[in-house]
Amino acid sequence: MNTLIISDIHGSHQRLQDVLATPLPFEQMILVGDSLYHGPRNPILDDYNPQAVADLLNAVTVPILAVRGNCDAEVDQMLLNFPMMQDYTLTQLNNKKIYITHGHLVDPNTFGPQSNADIFISGHTHIPVLEKSGKTLMYNPGSIALPKGGHPNSYGYLSDSSLSILTLDHKPYMTLDF
Repeated sequence: MNTLIISDIHGSHQRLQDVLATPLPFEQMILVGDSLYHGPRNPILDDYNPQAVADLLNAVTVPILAVRGNCDAEVDQMLLNFPMMQDYTLTQLNNKKIYITHGHLVDPNTFGPQSNADIFISGHTHIPVLEKSGKTLMYNPGSIALPKGGHPNSYGYLSDSSLSILTLDHKPYMTLDF
């Protein structure tokens, strides 16, 4: 199953539109937290519009699996038509056990390899990661709105044969084939 993976939108409706315009097919979406609110430590973006982000996400026609980030609150849930308040979730995709959490409640570098997951997905740092730690593939798609560490705005894509981080022009930034 092809899956679009987005983290740290922080209310940026234009960046979300850019990602949703991907030419890649997807049958599911994973949101890794911090969807609507910019957060008190982040700048308010020029395209900051949480209601527009909620409208775009609510219009998505594929299933959405979402977890709560440190900037997400119950009031955000009131705008969204899918659950997003769980701190983590486990799922099975493409014969892989996947653990998904925003990353603010656990240290992905410590907890990820202990999770017994094939893929450990987190966000929070706004820095893309695609590396193996023991038997676990550690994955952070970066941020579509507020990238850090000199990295580009980025999002993720999981297919049957690979896991990728892509830039907003839909070009591969990091890819790992299975």
